[in-house]
Amino acid sequence: MEDTDRSSHKQILKATSIVGGSKIIQVVIRIIRNKIIAVLLGPAGVGISGLYYSTLELVKSATGLGLSFSAVRDVAEANGTGDQERIGRTIKILRRWVWFTGIFGLAAVIVFHGLFSQYAFNDSAHKFQFLLLSIVPLFNALSGGQMALLRGIRRIKEMALASVLGAGAGLVITVPLYWLWGVDGIVPALILSALAQLCLSLYFARQVKVAHVKVDLRETITGGAGMIKLGLFTVVTGLATTGTMYLVRIFISQKTGVEGVGQFQAAWNLSATYVGLVLSAMAADYFPHLSAVNKDNKLVRRLVNEQTEVALILAGPIVVGMVCFIDLIVFLFYSDKFTGSIDILLWQTMGNLLKVISWPMGFILLAKGRGGWYIFTELLSNMLLLGTIFFGWGKYGLESVGIAFVVMYIGSTSVVLFVSRRLCGFIWSKRNAGMILSYMSLTILAFINIRLKLFPFWRIFSFMLLASALIVSYNRLRDIIDIKKELRKIMGGCKRKME
Repeated sequence: MEDTDRSSHKQILKATSIVGGSKIIQVVIRIIRNKIIAVLLGPAGVGISGLYYSTLELVKSATGLGLSFSAVRDVAEANGTGDQERIGRTIKILRRWVWFTGIFGLAAVIVFHGLFSQYAFNDSAHKFQFLLLSIVPLFNALSGGQMALLRGIRRIKEMALASVLGAGAGLVITVPLYWLWGVDGIVPALILSALAQLCLSLYFARQVKVAHVKVDLRETITGGAGMIKLGLFTVVTGLATTGTMYLVRIFISQKTGVEGVGQFQAAWNLSATYVGLVLSAMAADYFPHLSAVNKDNKLVRRLVNEQTEVALILAGPIVVGMVCFIDLIVFLFYSDKFTGSIDILLWQTMGNLLKVISWPMGFILLAKGRGGWYIFTELLSNMLLLGTIFFGWGKYGLESVGIAFVVMYIGSTSVVLFVSRRLCGFIWSKRNAGMILSYMSLTILAFINIRLKLFPFWRIFSFMLLASALIVSYNRLRDIIDIKKELRKIMGGCKRKME
């Protein structure tokens, strides 16, 4: 591997490790929280919590106008100029707009609280609970604005601390409420958790010194319009995705009741968490880097291949390991009451390998400003998901939700690859094609092994498959960094701290 390629790979790994550290802590806290909820509330409680949460996420996507994403660019651009007046003006406009979107979200829940209760639970018994939850969109919008501010001015440490402490506060708040009140503690837990996250984000954001500037109403509208224009892509796709998941939960609820929703929610939490940890950590540095070189197709192709390679190195063994030990993982993170989620999670994990493969290519569409193609691929994915569940339910029941996940990513990966090739001539490198083939083969073998248990020592075979995946990743990682040298650095640093 050339020195320039090695350096670029190292930068990707470094950025991923910095952002990933805080994500890991948040995931651990979330796992503990999910385990406690599973034990205290059971599948029905998890299902009810999931329906409340998905409804609030739908409102957030519909009323947030994409500010938590788009405002980062405006704040960062202003911060890069060093012009304190411009920075102060941008932040003031952002803060006014998040108040507007938050109040918009609050009003939406108040107006449609009866409709939400009817569609989510197929009754009107939860109307009052939704009225209480109307304050959550306001808290979320204000918190999202402060986090966008911190990210835009590159206060990464403060942003990570706010996120980690917010997750910890949520755990401390929810456990006593669920212990004392059971299912009745879900609504207070959601409200107080959102309030805690808002307080922490405000605390860190207020430490940023901002110049006092006067901004009139007209400037607030025009300045915010620029942020919203960029955010529209994420609003449309986010709303479509959140709405799709909302419809899936409602469909399951109507077919099987909240118990079935709980099984799905458990599978969804696990499948989204471990791959999302890797991808979200990588996205912090990847998208700005790709956007900066989007005019140079040769650089775009190289960067996307490098990002794909690192994503496979990190996520490949996780996917194989999840499939190999899916039953133990569900029992560890939830309880033996959630065995119905195993079949769903198996298929979802298969689909997650395709997600890892297609994810770096998807950013090509945004980096090159082809939002229309991006929206098309997202809408196609959601249509494939809903269609497969609807037509497959009669034969496969709850398992059709997992199968739909695989169908969705087969379709979206094919389309994204086609569009990426047309936009910049992208094709996977031979190295990546070999890794994709290796991990797909290992994942399919693991799937067959865990489903059919054909071998007398099928559990031992699972360990062999996981070991093979780790060897593939280790060999690729060794080409990028000197693993022994890096380990010596870590050990040396730990030794000096202990002395």
